Amino acid sequence: MAYDIRLMKLVTGEMVIGKYDAEKDCLNEVASLQSIPTQQGMQMMLLPYGYPFEQEFKGSISGEHFMYEYKKLPDDLET
Repeated sequence: MAYDIRLMKLVTGEMVIGKYDAEKDCLNEVASLQSIPTQQGMQMMLLPYGYPFEQEFKGSISGEHFMYEYKKLPDDLET
């Protein structure tokens, strides 16, 4: 089964990734994407949204909290 996975920026400035539900306009099983500087460069971490209080990838975020969606192409270039 294929899932529609999307990377979104929230109004709070956080980047999150999750399974997109078009019917409800929400992300389910949300993970927070964090970048961490290291001596070798940058590392990316996926944490459950709400960590350390949430320990599992669950819950959902409504579409009204999305600032924008990261896409491969701008809308005017899509065919």
